[in-house]
Amino acid sequence: MDKQWYDHTSENGWYAPPAAETIAPLPKRRRRGWLIALVSVAGVIALIVGSALLFGGNSSSPAVEKPGRTDADEPSGFADDFRKFFEEFYLPQEERKDCTIPTVTRFDGVTMELQPVGENELDLHQVYQKCAPSVVAVTAFIDEKSDDRYYWGTGVVLTSDGYIVTNSHVVEGSCRARVTLWNDKEYDVLLVGYDKRSDIAVLKINAAGLIPAEFCDTDSLAVGDRVVAIGNPLGKEFRSTMTEGIISGIDRDISYNGTTLTLLQTSAPINEGNSGGPLINMSGQVIGITNMKMSNNTGVTIEGVGFAIPSRTVKTMADSILAFGQVRGRPALGLTLGPIPDSAMEQFSLPKGLYISSVSEGSDCEAKGILPGDILTAVNGKPVADTEDVTGVIAGLNVGDTMKLSIWRSGENGEVSQFDVTVALVDVSDIYN
Repeated sequence: MDKQWYDHTSENGWYAPPAAETIAPLPKRRRRGWLIALVSVAGVIALIVGSALLFGGNSSSPAVEKPGRTDADEPSGFADDFRKFFEEFYLPQEERKDCTIPTVTRFDGVTMELQPVGENELDLHQVYQKCAPSVVAVTAFIDEKSDDRYYWGTGVVLTSDGYIVTNSHVVEGSCRARVTLWNDKEYDVLLVGYDKRSDIAVLKINAAGLIPAEFCDTDSLAVGDRVVAIGNPLGKEFRSTMTEGIISGIDRDISYNGTTLTLLQTSAPINEGNSGGPLINMSGQVIGITNMKMSNNTGVTIEGVGFAIPSRTVKTMADSILAFGQVRGRPALGLTLGPIPDSAMEQFSLPKGLYISSVSEGSDCEAKGILPGDILTAVNGKPVADTEDVTGVIAGLNVGDTMKLSIWRSGENGEVSQFDVTVALVDVSDIYN
């Protein structure tokens, strides 16, 4: 499956229904400040919802970010300067808080295994019996001492000795966490690592004899295949809920957290608290980790349109986290790019291209003098007008490879200059936290 890490606009809204902030005793959806877990379809989803997440054939990452505005409406008036216009047009993305859960002190060389697709189809009862013991509840607390406020989500057991995979947005902004097993046993959590852009986190508990989930590849997956989701929607009262549906779409590019995730779409109901739980085929194998659902632009959720991160993507991210505590090896350009409306081109006499709203510190683009307010007009001599024109090039490259960027710049005195600059791609982990 081709996975691209880029952002694109959408008129729809997304949120990661899975992680819910709870103010005891009632669980609530995450929101801005203390109360949200909103996302813009691609931001992760507004997820990525948030999740703004995608990979190239070489597991490349969000090479390019797009500014946070996701609606198609333009500001009603024009500023005197095009830079001020874009400050209003591209609203900044919501800041997300870091996770400060205590981390593991060693890495055990564990990897996530993908099994061949099972040949025997089980009935729903058998699927639940096989898979439910591998599904855990994740409670991520906001306060060091108080249990009153917490994020509530789901996780999947990777190994018998306590490695667990979940969504990054389940633990972001928390300082400690607890896992509750199928048999009601509870364990304090150590964080192995998390990746906001792919929306994947790996946790560790000090346990033995757990029942690992069986993950399988999704190459043979087809629209119409029956699936189920198991998770912990809406709070402890509904732990280990199973819902049924089908695969509704494959390779859906959904923007989240400034990144585009290539996801599986399912009709199986996904609700707040399901985040990080398994999407399962009828052989009882995990084909994805549920992380988002769709809502319209008024915030009303749309039922039967849920999404999951494919198991192969989960493996790529989890293996890197298990080895290094973070995802490494994804090439990034370090520019936040966005398309230029035709009306703005006409009003300000701008060239066709992509507006650069920010340049990441530590990137080669910064070192080579590219500035916010510049316009990217071509990559390797080919004109660009959409972020996909850039990410399509990056998808086939690796960290350290170079690209020739054509830049248009208007100085403070209005003097226009155009120049080419060759920049090297950097590791996304070096410029994005």
